[in-house]
Amino acid sequence: MKKSLIRLGMGFALLVAFASCQNLGELKPEYFTVNPNPLEVKAGKVEGTITATFPEKYFAEKGVVEVTPVLVYEGGEATSESATYQGTKVEGNNETIQYKAGGTVSQNFSFNYVPAMKQSNLVLRFKATVNDKEVQIPEIQIAVGCIATATLADAAEIAPAVAKANFMRDTAEVTEADIMFQIQQATVKNNKDVKALNAAAAATAKDTMRTIQGLEVISAASPDGGVELNEKLANQRQTNTVKFLKKQKNNQAAIDAKYIAQDWEGFQKLVNESSIQDKELILSVLSQYQDAAEREAQIKNLSAAYTELAKDILPKLRRSHLALTVIKAGKTDAQILEMAKANPDTLNVEELMYAATIAETAEDAASFTEANAAQNPSDWRTNNNLAAVKFEAGNFADTKTSLDAAANNGGAEQAETNFNYALLAMLENNTADAEAFLGKAAGVEQLAEAQALLSIQNGEYAKAIEQFGNTVSNNAALAQLLSGNLDKAASILANVTDKNADTYYLTAICAARQNNLEDACAALKSVAGICKKKAADAATDLEFAKFWLLDEFKAAIQ
Repeated sequence: MKKSLIRLGMGFALLVAFASCQNLGELKPEYFTVNPNPLEVKAGKVEGTITATFPEKYFAEKGVVEVTPVLVYEGGEATSESATYQGTKVEGNNETIQYKAGGTVSQNFSFNYVPAMKQSNLVLRFKATVNDKEVQIPEIQIAVGCIATATLADAAEIAPAVAKANFMRDTAEVTEADIMFQIQQATVKNNKDVKALNAAAAATAKDTMRTIQGLEVISAASPDGGVELNEKLANQRQTNTVKFLKKQKNNQAAIDAKYIAQDWEGFQKLVNESSIQDKELILSVLSQYQDAAEREAQIKNLSAAYTELAKDILPKLRRSHLALTVIKAGKTDAQILEMAKANPDTLNVEELMYAATIAETAEDAASFTEANAAQNPSDWRTNNNLAAVKFEAGNFADTKTSLDAAANNGGAEQAETNFNYALLAMLENNTADAEAFLGKAAGVEQLAEAQALLSIQNGEYAKAIEQFGNTVSNNAALAQLLSGNLDKAASILANVTDKNADTYYLTAICAARQNNLEDACAALKSVAGICKKKAADAATDLEFAKFWLLDEFKAAIQ
């Protein structure tokens, strides 16, 4: 009898233990849903929500299950944060699942995207215990593949910023001279500076590349002597100077003459530049008194200072100042291009920069830019523009090298340099650096387009559409496509001027999302005609999954 009771007790205990264990058996994929499914890349991440429905009488009252989402792809895997659930008789702070009723729970997942994830499997791995004893639950697969259309945003499509040349075809040459006068006199006396000015005018008359623009004459009197006297004196100095110049046979320039009765501005400038006694006191008088007579009286009251003024400052203001402006004609476009091709070292930095803008071919423009950077390596603009050439050629390592040279030669805070750094950052999906660089690129024509691309990379598609405005480009179409505006996206793509493989690939995606096999295949044929490798991508791109087994599709991507 006693043995029977013992056997009965042991059997009951085993039954209870078995009942507890069997309720944490294999889980089925249909117990789980994933949103989105298929997975999708957004803002450089693969994110979503898993909803699990545990069936009735599955979750043991003393069971604990840790669920870990894992994205498995060729060459690696990524793990998201785990979630832990517990039965009703477990002491803990995890979400509780009822034994009899079962329960529904949700957990989020997030993976940093790498390209290999386009072909991946989302699996769940479990770590389970019942009564603190480990229970094996096989992993299950709940989603296959990842749509990576958002990664087609391409910074290489945006034109890099090119620094502009300070090119002036015609340059002004100014020759200056002063005719000095004795106090209260207007008699003109020639001097070596005036003779040199006349000689410059004579030489210009014989030079077909130079033209006299004009001769400016400003006659003045010093501020002492009273306004009425100085008005007559300055006027007479002007008249006499003009008569003198018109008598010079080798100087027939058009004369623009005027006079200043009392040259207070010149007086203040000379005083400010001098080391005269009571300098600050004199300048204070000038600022306090605006009336000319009052100024003169107050300054004369400074007897010691006025003596110095009369000796060193005032005589310099009794003059006629002459300025001959000659325009030197620059090289023609044809001459610049010829020299840039044959002997670029005969052109200065501005001429070479200009040559790149009028070059007949992209190859010539690149050649002129490379020559300029080699000849003028300490100019940030030449290095920045060489970086632009390298960027458009797809040589991003050399782009970075040239941008660093630009930054180290005065371009670190320049808008063009920062804009181009931003393009490189966006190519690497480094959105934080890209945003910082774009913040210092105000004034660059392509800034809004780059900001829109950054918005795509940040997953802000509506914002990107607004920033693109009326831009017609692959990136602008992509923003519309990612927002679900397929007709608008297709319209933009149809109007892209220089269509490339990406243009047609995006067109094919628009058609596929509208279940238009014919248009999708036509676009993919165009892709294949440009880049067979790009066309082959469609064979594993979930955007075309519904067409993979169709002969028309297979033929289109060959």
